Amino acid sequence: MDAANAMLIDYLKTRKQFGRPIGTFQALQHRTVELGIEIEQARSITTLAASRMGTDQQSRTVSMAKNLIGRAAKLVAEESIQMQGGIAMTWEYPASHYAKRLIMIDHQLGDTEFHLELVMADLHTAS
Repeated sequence: MDAANAMLIDYLKTRKQFGRPIGTFQALQHRTVELGIEIEQARSITTLAASRMGTDQQSRTVSMAKNLIGRAAKLVAEESIQMQGGIAMTWEYPASHYAKRLIMIDHQLGDTEFHLELVMADLHTAS
């Protein structure tokens, strides 16, 4: 996600529209900041899940992390392609490969929906 986001930011700084970099447009800045927040949340829950390995909260925390990471990865992939336009889908440009990898990460070892169901079932049995 960091690599895809860095590539997006570089693109926004260099691509010009109406005589100025498109990264100066406020709407794109807001979307890019949202991606940064999602990436940091994914990083934080990964740290939390790692800290709970070997405890009774391991299963729930890992599923929570997998769900959040999958959603964040999908958002980063979709937004980076959307903001970079057609070049992001060409074979020669690395953004398309990052996007495909991020989507595949969600599907490995259970996707976001699968892990959300596990968390909900765990919460239901705990109460």
